[in-house]
Amino acid sequence: WGADGTRVVMMDTMRQAIADHMVRSKHTSPHVYSMQEIDCTGIANYRAKHKAAFEKSEGFGLSFTPFFLEATVKALEAFPYVNCSLEGKKIILKKNVNLGCAVALGNTGLIVPVIKKAEEKNFVGIARSLNDLAQRARNKKLVPDDVAGGTFTVTNPGVFGTIIGTPIINQPQVAILCLGAIKK
Repeated sequence: WGADGTRVVMMDTMRQAIADHMVRSKHTSPHVYSMQEIDCTGIANYRAKHKAAFEKSEGFGLSFTPFFLEATVKALEAFPYVNCSLEGKKIILKKNVNLGCAVALGNTGLIVPVIKKAEEKNFVGIARSLNDLAQRARNKKLVPDDVAGGTFTVTNPGVFGTIIGTPIINQPQVAILCLGAIKK
């Protein structure tokens, strides 16, 4: 600590690369935000009824996130122009939904591992993939391929009580879904 009560800490390589990528994204494409409220009563009731059996059979808890990820995959299949990238004046449609899902790393930030070919997975498969990637992210066991190739990203600051977030699109993706807090 300095005499002025401050301390300078250099960013690590990963944090600097993410920051640079996000700044480029803001310069690459316009960011327009739209907020919708949804009623999660049905999901909450289903989860409450099945979470104990799910945890017993799968070995991990049933959060709300896999419900939203499955819905996102279905929406991207119905609206493929959101599961694409742009190259100049070309729209590059993606056959597979490679779903990035932000994972909080405690107080050190977040990382976005990718559930590859999410459209080929059922609800439990999506939940398993998310759990696996999140555990490996928190234990620093991800490999570079785990965070590459995303075609769409879901981020969830709602787990921290955030109602509305304004995330930055992960280029070359064309959109990002931000989930807010679930409130009664």
